[in-house]
Amino acid sequence: MDEGVTRARSRAAGRRGQLIAELGSEVARFQEESGAFDEVASQVLALDRRDLPCMTMLLFGGPATVDRLAGALHASRLTVSSTIARLQLAGYARRRPGGRAAVVELTEHAREWIARIWAPLGDEGARLMADYSTRDLATMLDFLCRARGVQERHLSTLRTWLLQPQSRRRPHLRGGLAPAALRRVEVFVEANLERSIRLHDLAARAGLSLHHFARAFRTSTGVTPREFVEQRRFERARSLIEEGQRSLADIAVICGFGTQSRLTTVFRRLTGFTPAEYRRLGVKR
Repeated sequence: MDEGVTRARSRAAGRRGQLIAELGSEVARFQEESGAFDEVASQVLALDRRDLPCMTMLLFGGPATVDRLAGALHASRLTVSSTIARLQLAGYARRRPGGRAAVVELTEHAREWIARIWAPLGDEGARLMADYSTRDLATMLDFLCRARGVQERHLSTLRTWLLQPQSRRRPHLRGGLAPAALRRVEVFVEANLERSIRLHDLAARAGLSLHHFARAFRTSTGVTPREFVEQRRFERARSLIEEGQRSLADIAVICGFGTQSRLTTVFRRLTGFTPAEYRRLGVKR
């Protein structure tokens, strides 16, 4: 083969590799800038950034039930319900009857702010695309669609990992609790939420020293024993609040918070609402 042809092909391959690397870098930078934009936009709207996907679903998908939103967003019902409650308080969403279950829809106030924040991006993007031929745009579209397909396939795999028990989900971390020991601790916590639960009690159920247990528990679950107990108390309190049969003071005692003020502090930190606000808004409905 002619040496000149070989050098030309080598240069072409090098240039292709360079372009691929630069393209990957620019895609990463674009994602970072998009994330930064959404972060600032959520602050302008006085929302949590994690609330924005729900607004997007309502904007393009129309009114929907909490269950439908939870499924589309691959989020828990509690997470979506909390988001909807924040949107309601901010005046960005409202509930209306919709057959068997109430549906959530955006308000005009929300649509005005969405247009005010994101419309300029769309307008300038349209002007930018005018610089490219139809063939160029078709190539871009084909690449984005195929790249999204790759990402979706791998995302599906990651989601199956999340469906596995914690003890199986973290096999790459050494030093965690044995599944049977972890289960004994979990059962003990559930059965004693209304009482004072000491670290010593949990370590005894696992058959480990205090120091070894605390480290192993965090390795297995990703949270400290104290955080785990608080989360389980919160979940039980949330369930009782939604049932609406008991006073908040009683719920605080039943779930091991001791006082209503302590329950309020934890509940606000985890949801953004006080128990009374959560119940008044009827988040479950």
